[in-house]
Amino acid sequence: MGRPYGGTKMDLIDRMRIDEIICVYMEYGDDFHACIEKVAVEKDIQSGAILSAVGTFDRARIHHISDTEFPAEDKFVEVEGPVELCSVSGIIADHKPHMHATMALRGGELLAGHLEPGCKVLYLAEAVVARFVGRELERDRHPTHGTPRLKARWPA
Repeated sequence: MGRPYGGTKMDLIDRMRIDEIICVYMEYGDDFHACIEKVAVEKDIQSGAILSAVGTFDRARIHHISDTEFPAEDKFVEVEGPVELCSVSGIIADHKPHMHATMALRGGELLAGHLEPGCKVLYLAEAVVARFVGRELERDRHPTHGTPRLKARWPA
């Protein structure tokens, strides 16, 4: 784990740096989430970040929390395209991406939340991914709330 910081419940994970930037291009029919997962495994991105992504989807799937209980109940939303992917950002820990996205639907309505598998690329999608070195990010469950918690360990 990192270390408690400044009298808060926040945990600071430092002593990391960007080792490599990888640009990813996806085409019609690609599953956005599966492509990022594949890149994380094949390029050995144990720890990293999705810095930016844009594109279009034929189908989009997200979830967002629907209450303030612990653990929160997830509400899943699936929409058919065309969907404009406006932005994606996220963290990769243990080779697993955790991504959030903002999308625009046909009528100008916005959709935002945790990006789920099943988002199918329509025309194209592009992403910029960074690999970190120095510490290894991982997730466990918070002992009280049961929510995912980002932690770090020193490499073996």
